[in-house]
Amino acid sequence: MCGAASTSNTLCQWTDVQTRLLASGAFSAVDIINVTASGVGTPTLSALLQYDALLCWTNSSPANNATWGDVLADYVDAGGGVVVAVFANSTLTAGRNIGGRWQLGYEVILDQSGNTSGSGATLGNVPVPAHPVMAGVTTFVGGTTGSRPTGTALEVGSYVVAEWSDGKILVAQGANTNRIDLGFYPPNATCTQSGWSVGGDQLMVNALLAVANGATFGPYGAGCAGTLGVPTWAAQPGSRPVIGGILATDLGNLPFGLGIVGLGFSNTASGALPLPLDLTVIGMPGCNLLADPLVTDVAAGVAPNAPWSFAIPGLPALLGSVLYGQAFSLDPAANAFGFAAANAARLKLGL
Repeated sequence: MCGAASTSNTLCQWTDVQTRLLASGAFSAVDIINVTASGVGTPTLSALLQYDALLCWTNSSPANNATWGDVLADYVDAGGGVVVAVFANSTLTAGRNIGGRWQLGYEVILDQSGNTSGSGATLGNVPVPAHPVMAGVTTFVGGTTGSRPTGTALEVGSYVVAEWSDGKILVAQGANTNRIDLGFYPPNATCTQSGWSVGGDQLMVNALLAVANGATFGPYGAGCAGTLGVPTWAAQPGSRPVIGGILATDLGNLPFGLGIVGLGFSNTASGALPLPLDLTVIGMPGCNLLADPLVTDVAAGVAPNAPWSFAIPGLPALLGSVLYGQAFSLDPAANAFGFAAANAARLKLGL
C-alpha cells in the first residue's frame, strides 16, 4: 500500500485495508508506504521494486505528489503493477492526486474530476465479466457516502471493466496490463462511510493479483568499498527477467573486470546462517552477504565493467517466482579475502 491514506499509519484508513488484504491469504506481506510528510515521503524506486504490486490512494496530501508520480511511473516502466483508487484518481484538492510524469499516459481514469457520493449505489453493468478483477465478485455495495469518481473519461487505450449502478466507473483496465484503476475508496464502511460495505475486498485482491505479473529487477542493500569504490550491479536499460527471455545486467567498479554473481531463493537465510551476514569473519570487514549464493557464475569484461546475463526458461510455471542475488568484485587489494561486495537484487520472473 503506497499512498497518503492518512498521516498516521495506525489509523483505520490504513489498517482496515491492510488487515483485509492479509486475511485473503493471497499475499505473503502487505506493507504500508506512507508518502505523506509524516511518513517516508517519496519512496525510492529500489524500495518499490521489492514489491510485486502497489495499491495507491489518497485522503491526505503526499509530501510531494510530483516526485511520487515520477517514481510510480518509473516503477511501472520497470515492470511493477499499480492499482490506483479514490481519491488519488478523483480528488479536486490541489496536490492530492498523483502528479509528475504519471500524468503523461500512466493514468487509467483521468483524475481530478471530483467525487460523486450517495447511498444505495451498487454493482451495475459489467462490460467485461471475464476480466480477472471480477473473479468471484457477484455483489458490490458502497457505503453511505460511497465516494466514486465523477468523471468517466479514460486514458487512451483503457477500457471499463465494471460500473457502479449509476454508471460511474467501478473498475477500469489500462492499456498497460500492469495498470488498473478502482473507482471506490479502499477502507471499509466500518472505518469511513466514503468506503464500501460489500465486495471491495475481493476487488482489491483481484486487481493487485492481476497487475502483479510483471518481471522486475529490484536492487537492494549496500555493498562495501573496493579500490575503485563500491561495486555496482544493475540491469541494463530496458532489460527485465522476462520468462523466456534474457536478463542483461552490468557490474561496475571492477578493478580487473572480473566479478562473481551468486543467485539463490532467499534473502533471509543461507543454509543455517541468517542474512544479512557480516563477512568480517572471512576477511571482508564492512561487507555483508545479502542473498543466498546457492549457485554462482563468473562475470568477465574489461575493467572497470563486466556484463552478466541470465537466460530464463520459457516455462509458464515460473511466473511470479522470485530469486535473490548479489554481485562481488575480484579485488585483492580491497581486503584479506580479495573481494568487495556490490548491492543485492530481487529478481521476480514474469511477463
